[in-house]
Amino acid sequence: MNRKMKKTSKHVVEISEPSLWDPSPWDSGFSIFKRRIGELMQLNGNDDSAIDDDDLIPYYRMGESETFVLSALGCSVC
Repeated sequence: MNRKMKKTSKHVVEISEPSLWDPSPWDSGFSIFKRRIGELMQLNGNDDSAIDDDDLIPYYRMGESETFVLSALGCSVC
């Protein structure tokens, strides 16, 4: 993470610059997994609104691939 120093009238304040490599606080591993599954479903012409977190959490915890999850959900995989 890049850091800049800014001098104020009384003290020095350190300001961190966001990097593209730093994960966003709202991007958990599961949310990224869910987003990839949704994107693949849309690319294959399936409705991604049918995805429920309760359906995906077991696959995420087991470390299953996106292809396996799509097949298990009954989606066509190209």
